[in-house]
Amino acid sequence: MPASASQYLSKPTLQQALKRLFATANHLLKIWFTLKQMGMAEGKPPVLVTTSSPNEALARLFSFGSPNDELFVPFAHTPRFMKMEGDAGRSIVQTSIQRWKTSGSVVTCDPTGFLAIGTNAQEQLLVGPTRSYPLGLGYGKNGFALDDGQRVTIPATAFAAWYYKQTALPSDKSGTALNEYLVSQMQTDLNLSAAELAALFVEDDFGVTTTTRRLTDSDIYSACTSFMGSPGEAVTSVINEDFSDHSLRIRSMKTINDQPQWLKRSPTEVLQEVLKAGAKAVLLYGPPRTGKTRAIEKLYPRSKGTSTTIQIHDGWGYDNLVQGFRPDKSGKWDWESGPLKKAIEGGSKVIVLEEINRTNLTQALGEIFSLIEDAYRGEAHRITLRNGNPFFIPADVVFLMTMNTLDKSTEDIDDAMMGRFAAVDFPPRIEDLGEIISESGIVDPVAGKLRDLYAFILDYYPLGQGYFAGMKKDSPPIPYYASRVRPVLANHFRDYKPENLGLIDNKVESLFGK
Repeated sequence: MPASASQYLSKPTLQQALKRLFATANHLLKIWFTLKQMGMAEGKPPVLVTTSSPNEALARLFSFGSPNDELFVPFAHTPRFMKMEGDAGRSIVQTSIQRWKTSGSVVTCDPTGFLAIGTNAQEQLLVGPTRSYPLGLGYGKNGFALDDGQRVTIPATAFAAWYYKQTALPSDKSGTALNEYLVSQMQTDLNLSAAELAALFVEDDFGVTTTTRRLTDSDIYSACTSFMGSPGEAVTSVINEDFSDHSLRIRSMKTINDQPQWLKRSPTEVLQEVLKAGAKAVLLYGPPRTGKTRAIEKLYPRSKGTSTTIQIHDGWGYDNLVQGFRPDKSGKWDWESGPLKKAIEGGSKVIVLEEINRTNLTQALGEIFSLIEDAYRGEAHRITLRNGNPFFIPADVVFLMTMNTLDKSTEDIDDAMMGRFAAVDFPPRIEDLGEIISESGIVDPVAGKLRDLYAFILDYYPLGQGYFAGMKKDSPPIPYYASRVRPVLANHFRDYKPENLGLIDNKVESLFGK
C-alpha cells in the first residue's frame, strides 16, 4: 500500500463490513486465515506452528484495538466466538491443529482433507496444502462452513475493508475502482489463488466510503464491541450447495489431481526452464490442442523468422525428412535434401518438428539419429550421409518436437529416441483455458460458465483447452460448442460410452440454454 495515500476507510464502512461478515463462516476459519497470513501456499514449504509463531499473523488479521490485546473474528456466527484472548496462538491455533493431527474429531471440524499436518524433527507442527487442495475448503463443516451442505460466503469487499481498516489507500481511487483495488490487494497480500477465492468468498456490492482521518484503535474497538452487543440477523445469505457443485466450482478455477505439486506446474514454465538449463532437444507431448505449439510460438515466433517448422506427415521416411534419391526435371537422378537437412545446413538455430507421432521418427532420421543428442553435436562428431557427404549438427541448434498422445495413428517413440530428449508433459489445464478466454475478451458470467463446462468435460475426456481458442467475446456459446467442440467428443464417444456425450450436452444446455 502506498505510504503517500491520503484517504482511509470510514467508520460507517467498518460498521457495514461487520454486518456483512457476520455469520458467514465457522469461527475456526480464523486458523486457515492465520496460516495464510503466515505464508501457507501451494509450492511453498509448510508453515511452522508453535506456541508463539501465529501471534503476529493473528494480530494483523484480528486486532481490534482492545486494551487487553483481545482479538475479534468478524465472520463468527455468535458473539461467543467473535472474541479471542491474546494467547490464541497457543490456546486456539496450535491446540486445534494438534487435535486435527491426532484425532480429527475432537473439535467441530476436520480440515485434514485439504490441510496436510505433520511434524519436524523437533516434533513441531508443520501445516501445508494437500495434493487435492483446495478441494473441500469452504464446503460443509469440515471446510469451515456453518453446516454440512452449505458453503462459506465471506463477502470479499467487506473482508478486504476489515483487513485494511487502518491502512492508507490511494487517493485517486473511489467507488468500484476502490472496491476492486481492496480485493486485489487482499488477494496479493494473503497470497490467495483464484481457487481459494472461489472456495471462500462471494462478490458483494458493498459501497465503501472514505475519509481523510485514519480510524483509531478506539474507533475500531467501539465499533466491534457495539456490534458484539447487538449483532442482529445475518445479512449475507446462506448458500446451500451439493459437493458435486462445490467440486466443479473449484476445479473450474484450478487443475486438481493427486500428483505432487512439482508435476502440476505450468508446462510452458517447465519448458522455459529446461531450455534455460541447456537442453538442445525437447519433446512436448500431450493430447491435441493442449498448448504445445502455442508454447513454442511464444518463445520463437514464426513471424520473427527465428525458427523453422516442419510438419511431419503420415508415414514420412528418411527420403522425405533427410534426403532422397530422386529424378530432376530432366530425368537425371540425384540426391535431394529434405526439409530437416535443408534447415540444418541453412543455419536455422531452432527447428520444430510438429507431430512426430505420425511416423517412425527413428527410422526417418536414419544415420543422423544419434546427432540429436547434445554430446554428439559439432563438427568433431560429423558422419557420412548416404550420398557420401559429411554432415554434422551444430552445437547451438535447438530441436523442439511435438507429439500428440491421443492420435489413433500414433507411432510409439522408442526408448533410444526418448533417451535423447528432455520431455515436457502438456496435459489439459483449466488455468490455460482461463488465459485463452481472457485473451479473447470473454468475461463473466460467460467466462465462468466456460470454465465450469471445461472442468465437467475433463471428467470424461482429456480435451485440449485449445479447442476453445476460436471463441470470441461475441460468439454464441452453444453454436460454438456444437460446431467446434462436440464433433471431437462425438468422435471419441462413438465407440466408448456414448452416453457421456449426452451428459456433456445436458451440461451445455444447463449453462447456456435459454
